[in-house]
Amino acid sequence: MAPLRLAGAASAGGGLVAFCVAIARIPNLAEAPARFLLLDAGAFICYGLGVLVLRRAGGRGALGLVVVVAAACRLALLPAAPTLSTDAYRYVWDARVAAAGISPYRHPPVAPELVALRDAAIFPRLNHPTWRSIYPPAAEWFFRGVYAVAPDSVRAMKIALGLVEAGAALLVLVLLRALDLPSTRLAIYAWNPLVLVELWGSAHLDAIVVALVVAAALASVKGRRAVAAILLGVATLVKLYPAALLVVMLRRRDWKPAVLFAATVLAGYLPLLHLGRDALGSLPRYVTDERFNPGLARSIVDSPLLALLALALWVAWSALRRGSLADRAVPLIGGGIVLGPSVFPWYAAWLVPFLALSPSVPWIALTGTLPFAYAFFLSSPWAIPMWARVIEASPLAIAGGVILVQRVHILVTSRPSGLLGFRRLKKAETPGEH
Repeated sequence: MAPLRLAGAASAGGGLVAFCVAIARIPNLAEAPARFLLLDAGAFICYGLGVLVLRRAGGRGALGLVVVVAAACRLALLPAAPTLSTDAYRYVWDARVAAAGISPYRHPPVAPELVALRDAAIFPRLNHPTWRSIYPPAAEWFFRGVYAVAPDSVRAMKIALGLVEAGAALLVLVLLRALDLPSTRLAIYAWNPLVLVELWGSAHLDAIVVALVVAAALASVKGRRAVAAILLGVATLVKLYPAALLVVMLRRRDWKPAVLFAATVLAGYLPLLHLGRDALGSLPRYVTDERFNPGLARSIVDSPLLALLALALWVAWSALRRGSLADRAVPLIGGGIVLGPSVFPWYAAWLVPFLALSPSVPWIALTGTLPFAYAFFLSSPWAIPMWARVIEASPLAIAGGVILVQRVHILVTSRPSGLLGFRRLKKAETPGEH
C-alpha cells in the first residue's frame, strides 16, 4: 500500500477512534441526542473516507491498520453504559428471573410474583416493564450463561457480547479470504459506526446473530450446507429474523438444509412446549404495539399484519433471485429491515458483514442514516421528527431515483421504432415526399 494512501487511511481511522471516544464520554446519550447525532455523523464520515481509501489497498500494513482501528474503537466504547437502548438491562433481568426458577415468558417485571427480584440498579432501567420477555430460547440460554459467571452485571453482559462480536469480525475476515476477496474489505464491517455503537456501545444481542449468520455463510461457501442450516437455526433461536436467510441457501430437490433448520428450531422450543402460547412471551404484543420507527409498509398503511405480509412477499421474491450468496443476501436482508413493522438501528447490524462481501453504496449509506431515528429523543413527548425520517430514507430514495432515470433512459434510447421513430418512418414512406 502506498505510504500516502496508508497515511490517509490512518487519518480516517484515527478520526473514527476519536469520535468513538467522544461518544463514550457522554454519560447518557438519550439525554444528549443532538451531540450524539453530530458525533455519529462525524464517525460515519471518517468511516466512509477510510473505506474509500482502503478499497484498493492490500498488504499486511493495510490489514493491520484495519484491525488496530477496529480494536481501538471497540475498547473505547466498552466502558460506556448502554443509554441509547437499555436492552442489556433486560438481558440481565431475564437471567435473574430464570435463575430464580421462574420462566421470563410467564410474568412481566411489574408482576407481583417478581417483587422479591426487584432492585435499584436493574429494575428501574427496564424498558416495557409490563411486557414479558420477547427473546427466543437460545438468547435466554446465553443470558443464563453470562449470569452464572457474573450475576447481575451489565458490564459482564457487554463484555460477553463484545467477545462474540469480535469473533464475528474474525469470521468475516476468514470469509473474505475464502471468497478470494481483499482482506481490507473487513473495514466495511469492522469500522462501521452502526456496528460499533449498537453492538459495543449498547450491547445488543444482535452480536450473536451476526456471528452465527457469518459462520453459516462460511459453511455454505465451503459446501457444508447442512452445518450452515443448523447454524442458521441456532441464529433464529437467538432472534427470529435470520430465518429469512434460509431461502438463499435452498436448492431444488435438496430439502435436507430446510429439514435440519426446522429440526434445530423445534429442538430449541421443545423445552417450552408446556408453556403453550406463553412460550412467545410478549412477542405478538411487540409486533403490534411497538411504534418507535415504523417500517416502509407500516408508514403507508398502519397495519402490522400488512407489514408482515409485505415482508413475507419480499422474502418469497428473494428466493427467486439468482446470484451468489452475498449478492442475494444484501437485498434480502436490507429489504427485510426496511419493510419490517419497526426499524431499530441495530436491526441493520447483520446486513453489514454481507456488505463487506458485496459492497453497495446505498445500503452502506443507510447504516449511516438509520441512527437519525434517535432524533426521537430530541422532543418531548418523544417522537421521530419528519426531517429525521427523510434523512433515514434518503440513501434508498436517491438510489431508487437514479435507477428509475437510468431505466427510462435505456428504454427511450434502445427503442428507435418507438412513437417518434414510427412517425418519421410513416412520413418518409408518404408518396411524393422522398
